[in-house]
Amino acid sequence: LVRYDTSVLEGRRRRSGTTDMMDNNNKSTTIACFNTSSNLYSGLDSGLLRNPNTNIRRVNIWDEIGRLDGYAHCRRLPPSSVGQQEQEDVGDEFTYLLAHGGMKRGGRLWADYNYMQRQRGKAKQNTTIDNRTITIHPEHLPVERTINTILRPSEAIRNAIQSAIQSSTTAIGVAHKDQQQQLRSPSKVLALHPRIEHDMLHHRCGRFMEQNLTKIFDHLRGECSHNVELLFLAVNIELVMTEPGSSLGSDLRELALENAIVLNRTRTYGMFGNESSVGIPMFESGSRTAENILFPEEQPTDYSKAGTTPRLVSSKSLGITDLVASIVNFFTIIEADRFVGVKGSSFSTDLFSVRYYMGKRGNYILGPEGVEELVGPPPSHSCN
Repeated sequence: LVRYDTSVLEGRRRRSGTTDMMDNNNKSTTIACFNTSSNLYSGLDSGLLRNPNTNIRRVNIWDEIGRLDGYAHCRRLPPSSVGQQEQEDVGDEFTYLLAHGGMKRGGRLWADYNYMQRQRGKAKQNTTIDNRTITIHPEHLPVERTINTILRPSEAIRNAIQSAIQSSTTAIGVAHKDQQQQLRSPSKVLALHPRIEHDMLHHRCGRFMEQNLTKIFDHLRGECSHNVELLFLAVNIELVMTEPGSSLGSDLRELALENAIVLNRTRTYGMFGNESSVGIPMFESGSRTAENILFPEEQPTDYSKAGTTPRLVSSKSLGITDLVASIVNFFTIIEADRFVGVKGSSFSTDLFSVRYYMGKRGNYILGPEGVEELVGPPPSHSCN
């Protein structure tokens, strides 16, 4: 989508009393500020950004670009209001880079995307279908439709997803022998993204969501769970099962504890099940699958070595288990026959979009008022 051209995006500036860097051929040397192999900005501390304790969304990208030795020229020029001395401290070279990505103050990409979604939100209309009032949302822009249509995980992740589904089906069949024959090849899989982790219980977007897992399952009784044989639950089990923190009020702490009990019971007896009656079997993937996926340690930057086999390492050793787990959950839901996502969740909204433009129907949006089947494109990517 973007062609990186150093002749346009990078340059040099001379200052009195300084000596330009020279290479062996006595030519000015410019280190590329954007790595076209990894699609990442150069001069970023990968040790910091891949640390599992680093919250990427709280890291200011402008404080990180050009921090490492040899990449000082990648720092963005300060605003014109900054003093001349501070401008000269940036380095002997400059770049016109504008950061795009998920980091704090990450630049224009997220702002542009939010603007597009706000415009979509303003254009929604209500219509009546079968004596029901339905909200029809406008189509996405062509570039969004294209991206949503062609999204595919890597082969390693794709194989891991299929393996997880098959192994979960087999394990559930063994546990419930009376259903074993049916579960060898399930005809209907319902995916649910409830978003009941503790951080969302007091998040501003939580007001659009049903946060009580018992009520969520009650809402699923009926059309969306009819003839379903497997339930895939896209949730961070550890964050739901952990002891609620002090940041939650007493009511939310009680809710978090109740959700953990209900989730644990569902893992044992299935959705709608209990000690005397087996419900719809549940399986999960996420982190457990992600930890077993191997990735190349690094991509070759020397084209003469492009044919060599890179060493494979785990997602855990790369510090990206949570990210890979989200990708696993995302594309497992794409494969599901039906999907119930929550109103106000960016993860659910993206899934609605991808499934819609891939021709996957059976999409339901869940809120405090209940479950509603989506007709047409999904709502805008916002909880405002």
